[in-house]
Amino acid sequence: MKSRSSKKAGQLETSQPGTLPETIDLLSRLSAAHAIPGFEDEVRAILHQELSGAGKASVDRMGNYHLRMKGKAGPHIGIDCHMDEVGFMVQSITPDGFLRLVDLGGWSTLTLSAQPMVVLGSKGKIHGAMGSVPPHFNRGKSGGESIPTVTDLHLDIGARDAAEVRAWGIVPGTAVCPDVQPRLMHNGSRLIGKALDNRVGCAAAIQVARALQGDDFNLSVFGTVQEEGGLRGAEVTRNSTDLDLMIVMEGSPADDTPGQLTSSSQGILGRGVQIRCYDPTHITNPRLAQWSCKIADSFNIPYQVAVRRTGGTNAGKYHLGAQGIPTIVLAPPVRYIHSHLSIVEINDLIATRELAIAMIRSLDDQTYRELLPSLG
Repeated sequence: MKSRSSKKAGQLETSQPGTLPETIDLLSRLSAAHAIPGFEDEVRAILHQELSGAGKASVDRMGNYHLRMKGKAGPHIGIDCHMDEVGFMVQSITPDGFLRLVDLGGWSTLTLSAQPMVVLGSKGKIHGAMGSVPPHFNRGKSGGESIPTVTDLHLDIGARDAAEVRAWGIVPGTAVCPDVQPRLMHNGSRLIGKALDNRVGCAAAIQVARALQGDDFNLSVFGTVQEEGGLRGAEVTRNSTDLDLMIVMEGSPADDTPGQLTSSSQGILGRGVQIRCYDPTHITNPRLAQWSCKIADSFNIPYQVAVRRTGGTNAGKYHLGAQGIPTIVLAPPVRYIHSHLSIVEINDLIATRELAIAMIRSLDDQTYRELLPSLG
């Protein structure tokens, strides 16, 4: 398998409504929504609104969204996108009105000080900022600045004392999210915003479902919860459905920035969809991976092949379902994930969407059997 990047994603002839402006608008609304693990309501509402009428929608007791687009043709194919983003939860309130937090999903504390945050209080959203120590007060014996841990940090919401914090509807267990509005960058096709891991996957899944609406495919779309908390929603979804094949739509870490060995980069913005063959939680069925690349070549869809040394996705749960569910991860590369701000090339999202559509339309019963292991 080789990556194909001779044709830019912006040159794709798209197969359904979902122009660049429409895709930017959809992704911007998804990025702006606040949805840390266990608090995915805002993103779930967008999925339900955008996919209204496309199939039978339901929500399980954990909060996973399921759209069943039941056709008669072919294997039962699933599309998964996790709805949650990395964030925080209030752990305690100090007597003088500051919030102590626990992180949900994994953060580098190098990205946290002085960043804007929003607290999802029961009486409304409250804005604040992570406390930072001026360099005047943060000089160690060596003259350098110390690096705090999440335990050391506090969130300042402007309260005078703990009683005022509680009066605003904030208690231990309240959700806290980065407070960032998405913006289109100067080149016109790159978006900067929060939670692009995994709102790019959500946008792609929505557009795939729209493209296939009315077609005779046996298809399910899942918006799953708590991926950043340990792939928990996907485990529940896997155990409650009869899938034959799963396509996981993700936002995968880009590796094309200064300081990285770009000669071996496998996630470069503008080079198309990333097809993942391996990470420590999942080995992709090699026939499925090769077939996916073949489909991308056939439809002139730019792609990059990824073998990841670290990380994991919901594929780590899905492929273990029933007698094994062939699973593949398709993802636009995203810079600076698990921080307040990340950057994605919209044309990579379009390539991801187009590959998923082409795969679903090309997968009949015979092709599916040929993807499975056999005795001869």
